[in-house]
Amino acid sequence: MIRKVSEIKDQALIEQMLLSGSYGVLSLMGDRPYGVPLNYIYFQDAIYFHSAPKGEKIRLLKQNPQVSFSVVTEDTIIPSNFSSDEGLACPATAFFKSVIIEGNAQIIEDFDEIGKTFTAMMQNLQPEGGYLPFEDEVYKKKFKALVVVKINIERLSAKFKFGQGLNQKRFQMLLDNLQKRGTKIDLLTIQAMHQYRPEKYKC
Repeated sequence: MIRKVSEIKDQALIEQMLLSGSYGVLSLMGDRPYGVPLNYIYFQDAIYFHSAPKGEKIRLLKQNPQVSFSVVTEDTIIPSNFSSDEGLACPATAFFKSVIIEGNAQIIEDFDEIGKTFTAMMQNLQPEGGYLPFEDEVYKKKFKALVVVKINIERLSAKFKFGQGLNQKRFQMLLDNLQKRGTKIDLLTIQAMHQYRPEKYKC
């Protein structure tokens, strides 16, 4: 159960995270739980990835197409003394964004859909171009040597942890320490802390 103060329902923020991520963890069900990290692309409201045509994940997908897929980005490490002066270890944490998806996985065989998926992927990896478009017949043979899987999203939840529930004193202490440490990611974290802080916690 996600604490409401950390839960994110803004679809634009969720899509922004999925579009900026490059890998996640696919969880499948078999005789025992099985999870595997892999590269993905978020495209047309679905998750796509490619794989060798044989292997444990494809075998399990064919047995049971219901899957979970999670994407996590760790934004910054928060030492315990950044938000507390009590000398305890408990406040030490990491700020992050996470999205958990539940859905149904299907193997894509349509050449045009596969081509569009790889085009979207390459726009992230190599936006300057310099490769043959995927509509080219040369790719048909290449595509036969791999499997493209689409995860149709049935349920999605997101959690962003940026100190949203801290009282104003601890929140300000944390802001001051991040500003003092002053790394690039710290300054971006400060922006995120202000962005995601609920109105009821603001002065």
